Amino acid sequence: MFTALGLQDMARIVAIIAICCMLSVALAADAAPEIRLVGDANPQAVEVAGLSEKHLSDLATFSDSDDRWSKVLAVYVVEKSVATQAMAGTYEVNQATLRFTPRYSLKPGMAYRAVFRPPGASGSNAEITKEISIPALPPAPPTRVTAIYPSASTLPENQLRFYVHFSAPMAAGDAFAHVKLVKDSNDKDKGAVVSGAFFEIGDELWDGSGQRLTLLFDPGRVKKGLTPRLQFGPVLEAGQSYRLVIDRAWRDANNQPLDANFEKRFKAGPPVEKAVEAKEWKIDPPPAKSREALVIRFPWPLDRALLMRMITIEDAAKNSIEGQITLADDERRWEFRPDQPWTAGQFSLVVDKELEDSAGNNLARPFEVDVFDRVDDRPGPEFVRIPFEIRAK
Repeated sequence: MFTALGLQDMARIVAIIAICCMLSVALAADAAPEIRLVGDANPQAVEVAGLSEKHLSDLATFSDSDDRWSKVLAVYVVEKSVATQAMAGTYEVNQATLRFTPRYSLKPGMAYRAVFRPPGASGSNAEITKEISIPALPPAPPTRVTAIYPSASTLPENQLRFYVHFSAPMAAGDAFAHVKLVKDSNDKDKGAVVSGAFFEIGDELWDGSGQRLTLLFDPGRVKKGLTPRLQFGPVLEAGQSYRLVIDRAWRDANNQPLDANFEKRFKAGPPVEKAVEAKEWKIDPPPAKSREALVIRFPWPLDRALLMRMITIEDAAKNSIEGQITLADDERRWEFRPDQPWTAGQFSLVVDKELEDSAGNNLARPFEVDVFDRVDDRPGPEFVRIPFEIRAK
């Protein structure tokens, strides 16, 4: 068929093809911009692609802090199908795209709406919108209570604090609705909740990870002679049994309940009302050229969290020795294993005088001293140095 065509017919066909190509290019140039989610950015960004030369020239007149950016492109948080809040972020024009990077990452499971209004356009008909959703992450394993310290089964009547450890970060602000102290003795009060046992301060005492909560008993009921104790009695009474109860309705940082209830059963013993005495500690030095643990034994348990950071070791030149600390025997045993083998020579334990037991007694004074004893106001050293020797085998 093509062999029958003359030169003029072939020229017409070529012209038609050229015109079609020009039309397709023109149509592509006038195509509507497209909103898309850019998943390779961190945090994820929202981008408008296919901007015309006019759009780009208009955007080139905007300064970095220009209020018009958010009028051209805005990303809203959507709640119950309603766009409620525009997100803050930064804008960048690159080739034929406009990119918005939110200040905070888009959250999995949340819905968003991106709205692009071409520069200079007016009316809702000119708007381009795109619904954006980030797939929810698979649910994490339920958080659990891993431990409560002190770990001993008999605690002093003047016990001041507990540490509750969790396997994952918890939500803050609701702790006291899910923690209670219950009497467990075989009398008429068995199963009764001890009212007002905890010092419920506004900011709960969480560590930086959100995985350890410090629970304080009301100090006014622990310390003798104060009005709350005279009015309501002590929190704990020697000879009585108790349960510290954590209920599973408590939610973690992922808004999931705990995997199970948790209880710590213990008995209250006589109060400990004397200062912590370093001279009563027993130190077992390891041999030189080994990485065996240095062991300290205490006459009664000390505060677990403080033990992990308030005892350090220095050599004769006062250089710190690096290593790992472990605790045992219900916080009555402190072990330090060095990163490098011990060398023979003189060393020192450097102990912060604020090191306490679980009743608030420290190396400087007992917890009750402010009420019943005179205090020497002259400042003393903040640390106690206890020498020991590492000997060759």
